[in-house]
Amino acid sequence: MAIPTWSRRLSAPTDSWLSKHESNRSSSSNSSEIVESLGAVLDYLQNSQDEALSAAQRITTAKVFKALADVCRDPTARQRISEGTALAQTVSATLERVCRDLGAAARDQEEEEEEEEGEQRAEQVFLLVQVLRCICNLAADNDGAREQIAEARGVQAIARTLSTVDEVRRQPVPVGQAAFAAALNVSLDNARCTAALVGGGALQPHLRALAADSPTAAEIAIWPLVSSSLDNLCESDAATQQFEKHADYARTVLRALARMARTLSDAPAAAGEEATAAVRGAQRTLLWILCETLEKSATVRQQLCTPEAVLALFGMLEFYLLGSGAEEEEAEEEDDGDRGNRPLPPNRPLLQAANRRADAVTQAIVGISGEDAALETLFADASLQARLLGILTADRDSSGDAQRVDAMAATAALCLGNLARTDAHCTQLVEQHPAIVRTLIHEWFAPSAIGSSSGANAGAGAGAGAGAGAGVSVRTRHAASGLLKNLCLAAANRPVLVRFGLVRVAARCIDTAVIPIQANAIGILRHLVGGSGSSSAAEAVLGLLEEIPAARDGASKTRALADLLKAVASTDVDGIRCEGTRLVAAVAKKVYLPAERQNSAAAPALAQAREILEERRLDIVSPLVRLVLLDGRRHPLLQQESLVALTVLAATDPNRSRHVADIVRLLAAEEEKQKKQDGDEDDDDDAPATFGQALESILTQSGAVWPQTTLQAKSLVSHLRSIVDSSINNGGNNNGSAAFDASGLAVLQTTLAPLST
Repeated sequence: MAIPTWSRRLSAPTDSWLSKHESNRSSSSNSSEIVESLGAVLDYLQNSQDEALSAAQRITTAKVFKALADVCRDPTARQRISEGTALAQTVSATLERVCRDLGAAARDQEEEEEEEEGEQRAEQVFLLVQVLRCICNLAADNDGAREQIAEARGVQAIARTLSTVDEVRRQPVPVGQAAFAAALNVSLDNARCTAALVGGGALQPHLRALAADSPTAAEIAIWPLVSSSLDNLCESDAATQQFEKHADYARTVLRALARMARTLSDAPAAAGEEATAAVRGAQRTLLWILCETLEKSATVRQQLCTPEAVLALFGMLEFYLLGSGAEEEEAEEEDDGDRGNRPLPPNRPLLQAANRRADAVTQAIVGISGEDAALETLFADASLQARLLGILTADRDSSGDAQRVDAMAATAALCLGNLARTDAHCTQLVEQHPAIVRTLIHEWFAPSAIGSSSGANAGAGAGAGAGAGAGVSVRTRHAASGLLKNLCLAAANRPVLVRFGLVRVAARCIDTAVIPIQANAIGILRHLVGGSGSSSAAEAVLGLLEEIPAARDGASKTRALADLLKAVASTDVDGIRCEGTRLVAAVAKKVYLPAERQNSAAAPALAQAREILEERRLDIVSPLVRLVLLDGRRHPLLQQESLVALTVLAATDPNRSRHVADIVRLLAAEEEKQKKQDGDEDDDDDAPATFGQALESILTQSGAVWPQTTLQAKSLVSHLRSIVDSSINNGGNNNGSAAFDASGLAVLQTTLAPLST
């Protein structure tokens, strides 16, 4: 090998600088003296980049960068060096040169293996490690140095090193360790450097470092570092685009998570406490990466829309629920504040404060199974369906770990609920698995055993279903009720679900302080009451009016419709008021429309329901009127439904009903306006204050009013006027004009009646 000209010089600046550095290592003025003497050394190295290096010069150069890496551990020293020297430019150029030389040497070795070439490569690798260490320490908490390295294209050189130098993979320690540490420190909190690394192809080497099927101790040792660096890269939007472009990226993360779980489960004690904690930290970081990427990208969610991916996530969920992640909770609390504000996937479940990692896995499962692309593939997979149904039928009492069974059931119900979004799927589940449907109703959803006298804590969601044991969690009851609500969408399922006792269970869940469960219960009942001429719908209506044990106090009795009317009147939750009022409207139409009573099977139940309504004098007019006033402009469909129900009530015989009198009274009664919620943009200052004003606005088509809504309002006013006129003409103490509110009567006769013709 030819010895380069510059290596034959009597005294190179690197030699003298190293000697001076060694003699001054303990001096307090070391950093300032280094800055003063470093210029010549850096110029020398920079100007020699295009010349060949001898073995001795490679070692000397490596020692220089090793010394600089050690010096740059000190914050003051690295600040002085980055501000007063060109180290960032020189070290970047040197990294580029070493990376290029290693690539060329690898190609030469493929052609001819020689001992001398192997020694030369070892020297080059030693130099590479010291250069990477220097970059890593220089860039630590030093954004000025990061910008200098970026300007000198040092970031691209790091990415190229990760991608092309085999020793990064074959020697995790020290080569991989130095490379990933340099990538992390250079890009941390620096969007430019992060984007450059991602653009340079650094994601794939990070994932490759986590992908070994049988990882060695050295590979496991750098997992936390690789995961932290990958987490930093994934903050860039460009990283999400790379995940979308390469379908194997997200799958690699998922495989790595499962592999880490196996590593922790197989021999946690043998690995040592420190190593175990490191793997747990790496696993936690990867989990956040996966969840955030799934939240950001529907494409990535669709990439994981496979039974294998969902089954793997259920395995991860069970791993966390078995207590393997319990020790991480305290460490999690010490993380930066951003962790508590992580984005959640769509259709997010109720959170469980006890196990945040299990929550993250649940959210990933819900996000993936909620994709339309997953619907048919996941539902048709026998192994996944068997897993979900097996979880839901697990015996809580005999498992010895009821809390784990409970949490697994919640996630399984959420996943199955996402898959049961077509009539065919819903019908198939009920037809093929009636026992599981009964279990969902009576063990996972019911606030307490039907007929039990001990349901005191059920209103808070803690009661158990028949045979369910104690303490079914709120989140599990919420998940089960959501699945049952979806099953009610298929008309063919409704008679079966009514027969299984779902009406009674859902009716008891209306009087609860847990809003999501209350909302699902109302949705279930609205679906079951729907359907023209259905005897099962009539049974559902009667179920709302019959006495049942109170959910908050099993010793007392209540009627679900009465609870619903209270909830609708008192709630400040739009969803509860709107959906609850739609259920009231459905009940009114079902009970009072003559066409509904033509079904001989439904007629007795509807007649009994009407008698109870009249006997109990339940006010079903007020919520319908309030919905038109408060929500009519925002929800024209709901406004239309309420007007239809009011028209049905107005068409009933006034001698047997007080509904007409109630409607007339409310024409002039002012409704207290709701307080605006934060973020509300609607200006309700010009909203009608009375029902009469609302009807006038509809009849004159002020604003955006559906034509059919105007026709329905005219029909309502015509019926009111006809019945009131008939009552007044008939005279009498009870049926004359005195039976109606004078102010409301005036609004009807002078304002509304002329507009309805």
